[in-house]
Amino acid sequence: MVIRGSAGEAAMRMTMGRIVEIVILVAALALGAGPGAWAAEKVTVGIGGVALMVYLPTALAKAKGYFAEEGLDVEILDIKGGGSQAASALIGGSVDFSANAIDHAIKAKTRGKDLVAVHSHVRLPVMGLVVSNKYKGVIKSIADLKGRPLGVTSPGSQTHMILGFLLVKNGVKAEEVKIVGAGGSTMPLAVEKDSVHAGMMLDPFFTVFLKQGKGYPLVDMFTTKGTVDAMGGEVQGTTLITRPDVIEKRPAMVQKMVNALVRANKFIVGSSGEELAKVLPKELSGDPKLYAESFEHAREAFPADSLVTRDGVARVIETMRAFDAVPAGMKIEPESVFDNRFVMKALGR
Repeated sequence: MVIRGSAGEAAMRMTMGRIVEIVILVAALALGAGPGAWAAEKVTVGIGGVALMVYLPTALAKAKGYFAEEGLDVEILDIKGGGSQAASALIGGSVDFSANAIDHAIKAKTRGKDLVAVHSHVRLPVMGLVVSNKYKGVIKSIADLKGRPLGVTSPGSQTHMILGFLLVKNGVKAEEVKIVGAGGSTMPLAVEKDSVHAGMMLDPFFTVFLKQGKGYPLVDMFTTKGTVDAMGGEVQGTTLITRPDVIEKRPAMVQKMVNALVRANKFIVGSSGEELAKVLPKELSGDPKLYAESFEHAREAFPADSLVTRDGVARVIETMRAFDAVPAGMKIEPESVFDNRFVMKALGR
C-alpha cells in the first residue's frame, strides 16, 4: 500500500520522530543516563583465603577494574574454612564461581556433581611443605613425619590432597599422621606455636616464614622443577570454577569473567612484584617488599595463556587415586572437568 498526501506526510513525520526518540534514548544510555542504564551485572566469587598468591588473578582483575570494564559488578566473598568451603558454596548455589584448585571439580565428579574450570589462575600447586626450626635435624624427610600433627589449609583442600599423595609416595599411611585444618594465612602461626610440626604453606606466607628464619622447606612446589621432583610431573593448580547451569544460562557473563582474568594473567606475567604490590589493596599486599619477593618466588606458576592443561588435570586425578580420593574403578576424563573455550575466545584463537 502506498501512502500519499497529507496522511502519508503525517505518517512519515511520526516515523522520523520515533527514530529520533530511539537515537536519543540510545545516546542517553551510552552516557549512563536514566534509571538502571547499563547497570553492571552482579556476579559472586567465593574464595577460601583471598590474600593467598594463588588467587592473585581474581584479586588483580578486581583491583585493576577489569571486571568493571566488562560490565560486571563482581563481589569477592572471602569464605572461612578454605577452598573446600568455597567449593561447597559453589555446589550449593550460594556463589556463581569459586577460585579453587581443580581437585574440587574432580572430587565433585566422584559424588555425582558437575563443576567446570574455565580459567587457569596458576599452572602449578604453588605451595610448600614447611617444618618448624624446632625439628631441624630431626625431621629430614617426609618419612620422618610419621606420628606427627600436620597442617593443611582445610581438610579436603588441594593442600590436603597434595600432602596425602606425598605421604603415600614416601611410605606414610594416612592413619599414621594427624591432619589439622590450620587455615592459609594462619598456617605460619600454627607451625610457630607447634600446633603442627609441619604444614602446607602458600605464598606470600611461605616466603615470609622462611625469610624470618622460623622454618625450613621439605618440599617446594612453586616451580616446574620442584613440582616435577615432588609429584612426578606438572600438576594443574588453582582455577576459576563454575557450575554447568551458570555456563548454560549466562554464557556471555562467563565470557566476560574470563576476558578480565585473561587480562589479569597477562598483566601479572609482564609485571614485577613491586608493581603488583602497588596495585593491590594494602590488606592483600601487606609489606610491599615481602609481597614482591613472594611473587618472584611463585612467578613461574602464572600462565601467560590462562589455559587449563589436560596433562596437569590428568596428573591430579591420578594423584587423588593414590589415596582413594578417586575410587580405583571410576573413570574420569580430564576434559570432563574443564572447558577452555572461553579462554580461547578471549585470546582470539
